[in-house]
Amino acid sequence: MGNAIPHSQRGFTLIEMSIVLVIIGLIVGGILKGQELIESSRQKNMISQVDRFKAATTTFVDRFKGLPGDFSRVTLLQNSGLLDGGDDSGVIGTTQTNVAGLDTMENNATDEPFQYFNMLLAAGLGTGGSMSNTNPSCFSGLCNTGSPLPASAFPQSGLSMVYGTHEGLATGGSSKRAHWLRLSRWVAPGNGLTGGVADGVLSPERAYQIDSKYDDGNANAGNIRSLQVGTDCGASAADYVASTTAVACHLVFAVE
Repeated sequence: MGNAIPHSQRGFTLIEMSIVLVIIGLIVGGILKGQELIESSRQKNMISQVDRFKAATTTFVDRFKGLPGDFSRVTLLQNSGLLDGGDDSGVIGTTQTNVAGLDTMENNATDEPFQYFNMLLAAGLGTGGSMSNTNPSCFSGLCNTGSPLPASAFPQSGLSMVYGTHEGLATGGSSKRAHWLRLSRWVAPGNGLTGGVADGVLSPERAYQIDSKYDDGNANAGNIRSLQVGTDCGASAADYVASTTAVACHLVFAVE
């Protein structure tokens, strides 16, 4: 009896330690599952946003017999004073002939890709952003000036419009000319929108998840494609470099 350990010095029993470890495991698992659910929600919201733009573009064409942005008779639209008419060429903006061209952006207030979003808003078909006739400096909600360029479901990013050919340079790729919604990252106030790999929005893993869930899983074919062909996102011999964890990918979504 004289050798008994004082009650205040007694350690945890194996059962108590097991319970604590189980609780820690549940907490960690819940956090990881929560992160996956958030990411999955962002991906679904991104695709839903693209689908809404596709539907809005089709509705605009049916209603006004012209493409938003390219449409010239802007007086038929509300708030026409904030609009610059297009040239009715059937193309929104300047035709880009390769992947590198798709990774650029026309962002003057009079450019058709900028007016594409303005005209949808003026027709009551907008899916984010606010009408503006000033030179866009960032996506809506990410700066202290209004912009028709809509923010996306991913942090500090949004959508712009571009027209041209994605050459599908990698193995298994195919050439496609279309109007594309381009997912871009807002860099910092004063720097505007850029298209470099360092300013990507998604990791190759996340980009592949979106492409495989909602298209063909090929960075260089189908209606969802990477703009980093031959670099950290889509390599010349493979679609997405899944081992690269850096946020390095821009995606484009065909509007047709």
